[in-house]
Amino acid sequence: MRSELPASALYSHPSLGRLWQGVHLGHSPFLHRKAVRLLYQKPASIIGRHLSHPYTLVALGCADGNKESLLLQKLPPPALLLALDTNLSLARRAARRLPARHKISRQVDLASNTVFFNPKSKIHNHKSLRVLPRLITLFGVLPNLDPLPLLQRIAQRMPRGDLLLFSANLAPGSSSFAGARQVLPQYDNPTTRRWLEAAVERYRPKLPPGTLHFGIHPDPLQKTLARIEARWISPKCTRIVFASRRPTAAQVAAWIRTTRLRTIARWIEPRGEEGLWLVSLKSPSDKTKVTP
Repeated sequence: MRSELPASALYSHPSLGRLWQGVHLGHSPFLHRKAVRLLYQKPASIIGRHLSHPYTLVALGCADGNKESLLLQKLPPPALLLALDTNLSLARRAARRLPARHKISRQVDLASNTVFFNPKSKIHNHKSLRVLPRLITLFGVLPNLDPLPLLQRIAQRMPRGDLLLFSANLAPGSSSFAGARQVLPQYDNPTTRRWLEAAVERYRPKLPPGTLHFGIHPDPLQKTLARIEARWISPKCTRIVFASRRPTAAQVAAWIRTTRLRTIARWIEPRGEEGLWLVSLKSPSDKTKVTP
């Protein structure tokens, strides 16, 4: 297996956060297609029926909070907001944008095994907030990390009553590889190359001189899952700088079934390139019908 740069190497420095925002502004379907933006407001009515109030919003990998802000336009503001991202300046920006009675922003490594969304030391003056039911959002993160271990870590830290709403950048159609080829131009473009080349330049230990190449490859842990990879290729070594998994909707459903989670509802935008899943912990008596 080829070695990969840690995800934090792409986002943690403020200058890289600004370059990532340029990629987002230039190529994100979320910004360029109204149907994708509307997708993030659709779960509100079902969330309102399943989530007790008051509640805590845990915005994992929140970036600048753009997607979470659309959701909160249709929900009561949370009593506590935890804005958590690899880039602290983006997490702080999200905390300023999103409404909440109490707010905490923190830099976290979502690839780690630590308890990354329970900062008790930060809310010792608000003990009642520790036991509130939580709505956990995970937008735009799942494709860039090993999805199944991440979902399992989150599920292990979800008590009953918590909800997880996560997005997946999908491969449209029934084939992960054919769908990935359709969306490859969203990745292989000059703006994305500038961001990733800047990350390579900042990375330590310094990588040898080379060039950036994009391609579609099987995921090392799931051969039927396509990964769009940017590889730094030099005569001395090849390193994976960036990887984005593009599962089909059926593959996402299979990940959920493998964890302690069960699907309450899902929403997929018309082109089939992005979807949302609302899940909670399984219980022996679960017979909830999934809303298509």
